[in-house]
Amino acid sequence: MAPEAFPFPDEPLGEVPRSCAWRRTQDPLGEAVLPSGDAVRVAVCFGDVEAVLTDPRFSRDLNRPGSPRLQPDADMSEDRDTLINLDPPRHTRLRRILFQAFSVRGSERWRPRVREIVWELVDDMTAAGPHGDLMAVLARPLPIRVIAEILGVADADLDKFRHWAEAAMTIGPERAAERAQGREEFYAYLRELVARHRREPGTDLLDTMITARDGDDRLTEAELIDTSRSLLLAGHETTMTTIGRGVFTLLRHREQYEQLVAEPALVPAAVEEILRHDFPADVGFLRVATEDVDLPSGPVRKGEGVMPLISSAHRDDARFADADRFDIHRTMPGGHLGFGKGPHYCLGAQLARVQLQEAFGALVRELPGLDLAVPADEVPWKPGMMTHALARLPITW
Repeated sequence: MAPEAFPFPDEPLGEVPRSCAWRRTQDPLGEAVLPSGDAVRVAVCFGDVEAVLTDPRFSRDLNRPGSPRLQPDADMSEDRDTLINLDPPRHTRLRRILFQAFSVRGSERWRPRVREIVWELVDDMTAAGPHGDLMAVLARPLPIRVIAEILGVADADLDKFRHWAEAAMTIGPERAAERAQGREEFYAYLRELVARHRREPGTDLLDTMITARDGDDRLTEAELIDTSRSLLLAGHETTMTTIGRGVFTLLRHREQYEQLVAEPALVPAAVEEILRHDFPADVGFLRVATEDVDLPSGPVRKGEGVMPLISSAHRDDARFADADRFDIHRTMPGGHLGFGKGPHYCLGAQLARVQLQEAFGALVRELPGLDLAVPADEVPWKPGMMTHALARLPITW
């Protein structure tokens, strides 16, 4: 049988591609053909995905000859100064320098400001109510405002950032020109932004990254720019998608939303279940095996590409009891893979948690009657994206 084309077809209601359940039992390291035309292994079981994320024999450097590529044109894997594309020792060096800016303590100091932005958006939403599009009034503006403010980006530039971020997250050849143009415009903007912060130092995150050091070692200009771009992409698109998908799922499980209304202290646990059940992407970050590796489900040969599907790993009954069930009371002693694992564990994980906790906390406190304004199967989704995001989420309260 010919390998299945990837990304797999979108499922109704944002569900994990149905072929993943078959693959987990019948073909856990089977092949799929990427938009680039390259064939890669697809890891769908929790044990395999976890191993690919943590084993140093799987490299993120896809610029080596013969490595598979996701897109047929230039994509994020070509950015040689981006943290997610680096292997040790360079990856270790950058991560060590950046750690001070992204520690739990460093992220928590932004919680009061995140809370202010959330409540401002919720107040504006309720003032215009009792109907609205949750993506437009909360999920989309919150993360871009937060990450832009943290990096010292002017409010007037937010629309440009939204456009560049969305273009970067598209997949397939149809929007290749848009990706390329957005990439060049994004880099030109960031070069000027870094230069301006050097001329006029402040106290935001970009200033912290400019001055961050490990002994005498500091970030290069290219590393500063690529790190800033990665933060804006990850800090906007994935957080936006998780807010939208999380609210959608909670409102489809109305009794659990009502439990949060009655007991807001459950919000942090609910956020973790949303990160598991509604992981924002089916597309993973490709790896290439630098040696022969024996995964739990079988061997991978040197030079083969492997796509780890975290969304599928999170639905593996071998790791999570009744994994397809959404349950805000679920306990996860070993945690989930929502922020990755191993050396590439998401640098901004705590900042994302802060935003998600504050957003869901405000909704259950301020809008106990929140509900879908249309049947769930009529809610539109964005096609052709790396993330599986809602285009709109019509709500009423």
